[in-house]
Amino acid sequence: MAASAPLPVLVPVDEVRRRLEAIFPAAFPDRGWLVGQLAARAVFVFLYGGFLDSAQRYLRPIVICRFTSAQAALTGEPARRQWLASAFRGGFRPGGSSWYADNTRESLRDDLFRSRLVRMGIVLRKAGVPTTSSAPIYSLSDAFAALFDPRSSGVALDAAIKQWRGTHLTPESLKRMALKARGALHRSGDIVVELPDRSRLRLAAGPSSPIIKALIEDFAPRWLQSPVVLWVSASNVKVHPQFVELAASVGLRFDRSVLLPDLILADVEAPLSIVFCEVVATDGPVDADRKAALLGLAQRSDIAAEHVRFVSAYLDRESAPLRKTFHRVAVGSDVWFGNEPDLMVRLVTRSAT
Repeated sequence: MAASAPLPVLVPVDEVRRRLEAIFPAAFPDRGWLVGQLAARAVFVFLYGGFLDSAQRYLRPIVICRFTSAQAALTGEPARRQWLASAFRGGFRPGGSSWYADNTRESLRDDLFRSRLVRMGIVLRKAGVPTTSSAPIYSLSDAFAALFDPRSSGVALDAAIKQWRGTHLTPESLKRMALKARGALHRSGDIVVELPDRSRLRLAAGPSSPIIKALIEDFAPRWLQSPVVLWVSASNVKVHPQFVELAASVGLRFDRSVLLPDLILADVEAPLSIVFCEVVATDGPVDADRKAALLGLAQRSDIAAEHVRFVSAYLDRESAPLRKTFHRVAVGSDVWFGNEPDLMVRLVTRSAT
């Protein structure tokens, strides 16, 4: 965090909301979300702590939830910097009643940030940070923050809003920002995976992505004769549309609302076999319960149990996740390591004599 970066001059929360109402026209889609109290308070906290793109300061939604009206009234530079120095300490809460309960952060993150403000380029997400990370990752666009400068008012503010609208609220701009938010444009830290058919898939940075890449590029060609990727479920994109029809083409039918494996491979050499892969970056190997659930999925898809394999994939044999989870790996499944692609561990019981 850039602690020395200057803090912007503030306007009160009520003025933030009034300006939001002026920025977004009456008929603008989702206007209620964009001009409501939640949005106004969120923008105020971005400004209060100087969480701006140019300052390279980032916040977590929980910081907004735990903010208070008492803290908002302390607008002097020393008070703001003192709050900024404490805001990310575990369990810290400023004086007064929190604006929202801690569990509101999910609505703030998903409904306001990801679904709206990030899509529009108003809130920016720090590049190269895993989606599942709890680190501060959100900052406010400098161009948008400038609309809340108290030194701008009246005709000058109206002109600034009109100029911002002309740049950011055109249909073309909104489409471009929506594509960027959905990951259609390159992001720093992205991992590019080459699929067996030579097409490419881009995964967001995260602890699971290198293991998924290794499974597709190293495990599949070594341990399957004619590999095909049927399904990839990454932390940032749970459903890749291109795999839905592909999975269905081999009779694999499932409810996407249930927990699916991280990766499903097929070996299309006769007889067709299906390989369910779980990536163990922190937890979640194929244990007995998971194996039973995946077998049930296969059976509902008319895939015989003898044509199904299960793989728990780790980065290496010395990893903490392996030590933590190996005792739970299901009998009758395999363990594979990304840094030793030619090695496979198979858990079997001795046949009765």
